[in-house]
Amino acid sequence: GPEVVAAAWLHDVVEDTRTTLEEVQERFGEGVAGLVAILTDITRPEDGNRATRKPLDREHVAAAPPGAQSIKLADLIDNADSICRHDIRFGRIFLREMEELMRVLKHGDPGLKARAEQTWRDWRRKLGG
Repeated sequence: GPEVVAAAWLHDVVEDTRTTLEEVQERFGEGVAGLVAILTDITRPEDGNRATRKPLDREHVAAAPPGAQSIKLADLIDNADSICRHDIRFGRIFLREMEELMRVLKHGDPGLKARAEQTWRDWRRKLGG
């Protein structure tokens, strides 16, 4: 639906800009802001290293509704292609995190889930290990 499409476009806006969730809600409504909030990492760098933060963020998105999980699956597909193509070392780390995330994304679109899994398999084969 339109709210999921809007949230897909905006899913990183709170993490990557000075935009607040309140501003997203004012401009796009409560439904879009709610989806963006669910997709926004709950941890910050000061919460610990990446290995400490990622499980907490993963638990947060595991409770997301199907539309939000579908956005996350699409984001994983896009990020895997970009990261693995341009940074092999971090790509291997990202693929481990992607695998963990896919395990908890049980309610997203099945077609996106299958495509994410295939993307993961393809990049694992290309990068090895």
